[in-house]
Amino acid sequence: MGAQDLRLGVEDVLLEAGVFSDTTDARTMLTLRATPSASGRIGRDWEWRAGVRLGATRQSGGPLPHDDQDAVLADTWVRWRTGDTKLTAGLQTVLWGRVDEVPLIDRVSRVDASRLLLDNLPQRRLPQPIVRWEQAFDTMELDVVLMPSFQGAKLADSRNVWSPVDQQRGVILGIAPPPALAAFISSADLRDDDNGHGGAAVRLTQTGAGDIDWGLTAARTRQSLPYYVADPVAGTLTATHPFQRFLGADLEFNAAGATWRSELGLTWDARVTATSGQALKVRTTEWVGAVEFFPGGEDLRMNLQLAARKAHTGADVLELREYAALGGEVEDSFDQGRWKLAMRFNLGLNVHDVYLGPRVTFSGWEPHDVFLAYHHFRGEARTLGGFHRDHSLLTLGLRTRF
Repeated sequence: MGAQDLRLGVEDVLLEAGVFSDTTDARTMLTLRATPSASGRIGRDWEWRAGVRLGATRQSGGPLPHDDQDAVLADTWVRWRTGDTKLTAGLQTVLWGRVDEVPLIDRVSRVDASRLLLDNLPQRRLPQPIVRWEQAFDTMELDVVLMPSFQGAKLADSRNVWSPVDQQRGVILGIAPPPALAAFISSADLRDDDNGHGGAAVRLTQTGAGDIDWGLTAARTRQSLPYYVADPVAGTLTATHPFQRFLGADLEFNAAGATWRSELGLTWDARVTATSGQALKVRTTEWVGAVEFFPGGEDLRMNLQLAARKAHTGADVLELREYAALGGEVEDSFDQGRWKLAMRFNLGLNVHDVYLGPRVTFSGWEPHDVFLAYHHFRGEARTLGGFHRDHSLLTLGLRTRF
């Protein structure tokens, strides 16, 4: 391997300072993150990549001060490529789906929920140990993924405000526990169970053959985000990642000056919790439709997304059985693209659930972006906005790469 084949860099550099406007749990949050990486080629058919994501956070100013430092492997793999065939083995981030922020087809990536929704979707995904075969057939592509090992979602520490378990209030994100369960959650010993393999998935797509691009996906994989199992005898609350069977279809086309995208997914063996505390297996139906367009020219971009989810059960459960929301992003730029104004949002339609994320970004100091953002949460129990209703955050930060 010659020196010209080696490429070094530092990606996804983030330096951010935040101030909470509502919570008494903490007053400030400092975050530092960077991903140094190396990549290269060996001969004509082989290529490789190695990286590590380094991060540090400091939460201070309240009853839950907390410092955290971690290092996790970023994409680290070796690939053999010849003609229309690619075989890749190692830690890989495979993000399937067409719709920004709500990709129902995403069944093999590892979710990074340690900062909730503060980052865009690509920064909220981590690699999984994967063996991957990609095969192109003219306008069609077959993508086969095997997961010999599994890593559950990266979660914030229980003392961090972004943790999905709030032991001070005795609640778990997504459920409204009765008083007895809330008392148990407050005192439970938190554990993780993500051992074993991750399953397999296959995706077939067609692009450029006609007016409509489409994809079909089938998977039997473990869910990245945890389902918590309570054991009152042992006094434990365990984050589990049960297997789910999934069938999905998606499409994309251009019409009326806009890009239209849609995804439909059916999941079997999804978990919900009965009011008795028993875990139930149910079938869920999920749909998302999106339209992206540029009204008035190229500077203003609107990306609107309508999403719905239904858990098919007649039992009384602690989770929402039905959920619908309108979300997306509106972005405008001026001064020849040096300044950008954006608003990310998610608004519940059948329940009160609000996330608003206005952001101002200065991009005139390439490759650096300086931003000022606010993350606002409100909502009722069992929603993300309700769970984090006291965690609205004002941030000032720098994103860059080297």
